[in-house]
Amino acid sequence: MLTLTLRELRAGDRESAVQLASETGVFRPAELDVLAEVLDEYLRSPEQGGYYALVAELAEWHLASAEAPTQEAGEELALPPVIRPQSSPRLASFSPTAAGTGAISPPSSNVALAGFVIFGPTPLTLHTWDVYWIVVGKSYQRQGVGRRLLEAAEARIAAQRGEVIRVETSSLSSYAPTRRFYEKHGYRLAGTIPHFYARGDDLCIYYKCLYG
Repeated sequence: MLTLTLRELRAGDRESAVQLASETGVFRPAELDVLAEVLDEYLRSPEQGGYYALVAELAEWHLASAEAPTQEAGEELALPPVIRPQSSPRLASFSPTAAGTGAISPPSSNVALAGFVIFGPTPLTLHTWDVYWIVVGKSYQRQGVGRRLLEAAEARIAAQRGEVIRVETSSLSSYAPTRRFYEKHGYRLAGTIPHFYARGDDLCIYYKCLYG
């Protein structure tokens, strides 16, 4: 039996997180370098750096008694409290379209990092936050992992009195699933900046108001 747990990102997750992002095939080398820098910054001062980071971890339960947790196929577990992190080149350009439901594919070992989210308060604003990265491993996409991570980030932002969430991503066709993911979860397109990332690669700015 597999369970999905959300917890704060730890130092031991750094390499796995970068590798997970690399294996999606979405991010360029420069973007992966920025991700590594962001993770290093977060890990240096997780309580002071203005960033939050949460990972989704799959673990295999060995049921020893009738009191062990149970989970039906596709059932979502309750969200635990959240985390702390920073920004990326294409900010919330996230590889998976993790919007589906269903049984989670088994990890290759007893514990596997399925995805992560990085977010933080937007500088020079009173109640606006940025979601910088959401990444879900290729083996775990379209199974609800991305949704769980986004909901957890939103819950922590709300608990910190955040009211507006901003997301920036690319206009490229390869990012169409990313844009649909945010739109499905209540994010609205505020506007675009043509050729922002490169010629023909526009910046798409999404937002969501948590209150009203």
